[in-house]
Amino acid sequence: MTSGRAPVAIALLALLAAGVAAFVIGTPASSLRGEPAARALLDTWRESRNATFVVDSDFTRTVANGQQLKDHTRTVQRPPGDRLTFGFGSASGRLNGHIYRCASTSDATSTCLQSALAPDYGSEVDGEVSTLAGYVQGDRPLYRVTAFSDGPGPCFRLDLAIDIPSPPYGQHALFCFDRDTRAPSLTVIERDEGTDRTQATSIRGTVTDADLAVPH
Repeated sequence: MTSGRAPVAIALLALLAAGVAAFVIGTPASSLRGEPAARALLDTWRESRNATFVVDSDFTRTVANGQQLKDHTRTVQRPPGDRLTFGFGSASGRLNGHIYRCASTSDATSTCLQSALAPDYGSEVDGEVSTLAGYVQGDRPLYRVTAFSDGPGPCFRLDLAIDIPSPPYGQHALFCFDRDTRAPSLTVIERDEGTDRTQATSIRGTVTDADLAVPH
């Protein structure tokens, strides 16, 4: 991808170096913390869910014994009608304003189902942001948020503040977004049982109908 910038692979390497270092060993002194960081996260999350982009990513799940599960994933988003996620032999989301599901079969073909109209996209985003706000805001938030902007886009670190079973974003999480498109560029979620990492390999701020085609 180019959009008046260096190739995305170079930018993402810089992001990985800055973002993951802060996630693991500390936080830049210029970071936001507390309520200002939580508000910045919610604003950026909403911007991302309302943006148009194609993101190709490498997903890696590393479990406690060191074994790994890997796959290539793609997210194609063109609000309000289209948002599909491809990976692990399936596709799901919304297409032309309808809920859409595809799963691979044993003969390497796909079986796809399309439902009635999907819920209003704006209401869906509002609900998602509201749920996230419940985790990071209030007198005793479930997660403490730290925001930092080193690298090619904003990043947000979430640290579990209240010990509960099966916290939604594990004990620690990192969410980074591309500065130009607001596409998710790096997501890391650390749980007791292992770590999930989704790292973008290419980001494009335009979507074509071909990007939304599901292989059959």
